[in-house]
Amino acid sequence: MNQDYSLLGILKTLNKWTKPIAYATLGITILSAIILLMLPNYYQASTKFYAGHPDLSQPAPVGIGSNSTSYIYGTDNDLDRLFSLSTSSELYNYLINKYDLYNHYDIDPESKKAQVKIRLKLNDLYQTLKTEYGAINLSVEDKDPVLARDMANDAREKINELSQRMVKASQLQTIKSFDENLLEKQTKSIILNDSLSKVKEKYEIYNSRSQGEIYAELITTTSSNMEALKSEIDMYKNSRVRGAADSVRIKRIKYTGSEKRLSSLEKKAKLFNSGVSVVEKLTQELSRLNDQISLDKERKRQLEASYNAPYSALLLVEAAETPIDKSRPRRTILLAMIGLVALLFSILIAFLVENYGKIDWSEIKE
Repeated sequence: MNQDYSLLGILKTLNKWTKPIAYATLGITILSAIILLMLPNYYQASTKFYAGHPDLSQPAPVGIGSNSTSYIYGTDNDLDRLFSLSTSSELYNYLINKYDLYNHYDIDPESKKAQVKIRLKLNDLYQTLKTEYGAINLSVEDKDPVLARDMANDAREKINELSQRMVKASQLQTIKSFDENLLEKQTKSIILNDSLSKVKEKYEIYNSRSQGEIYAELITTTSSNMEALKSEIDMYKNSRVRGAADSVRIKRIKYTGSEKRLSSLEKKAKLFNSGVSVVEKLTQELSRLNDQISLDKERKRQLEASYNAPYSALLLVEAAETPIDKSRPRRTILLAMIGLVALLFSILIAFLVENYGKIDWSEIKE
């Protein structure tokens, strides 16, 4: 096996096969050019947007300890949520139904693998990518530039709608929780109010703050009056003034009345003292509960206002416009690559044909 693989040998082979190589390369290139010219033009429309922070849908904070910090741009989790929604079945079905993509892509909707085919076709022409600045770039390719623009913008708005629905569903669940919590607290408030009324009735308490002072004042006044009456009775007993006996009898009657009144006041004061701590405790508990109910009602009102208010889950940077230049095929580049490959392939075939008869196959086999 004695082959000439020197540069001179290679040049001799190329010189011998120059015309066949040129004809083959030219023929393949011309045929490829014809095929490329038959390929349809595709146009790509793109829209860019950022993920909005869920705080944009929240009401102003109410109450001590509420977080007043608000954000505009979403976190990576919010961005991931939009990416997930951008490839959801609901979004795909929306685009397929709205733009009748089965007919547009010439896919029989009754065929066995129609759904798989339409998904694969849509995946080839529709994509979402994260830009270097953290935004989402949503692009759609189609033979019709207007359709590509409309699909891109509609897909973005559908993603916004789906994300809003998720946030609104969370808000609605929070509102329902507030309703349940409010109902529970209001029921507890009614029970506490009934308990407080019964305790007040049992201990004859009408005003826990001033009633004790009134009892103390009345007891002191009654005791002082009794002391005064007792002194007057003693004075009239030792007096020889005419009518002193009648005065003693009258003073004793008044004294007895004051004594009974004092006894009654002392019983009421004792009853009051035994129940005032319970009343105060129930009153404070009821007051705190009512304050919390008022605060929760205000929070619920703001949540409902936020739920009914418009909210955008994404921040638009650039809407899709009608593309002017095609995105593919790049015929010039493709034709140049095909021509180069055809040339190299023709040279390889020429070398193989030229050296095929000179190869000792038995030697290679051994």
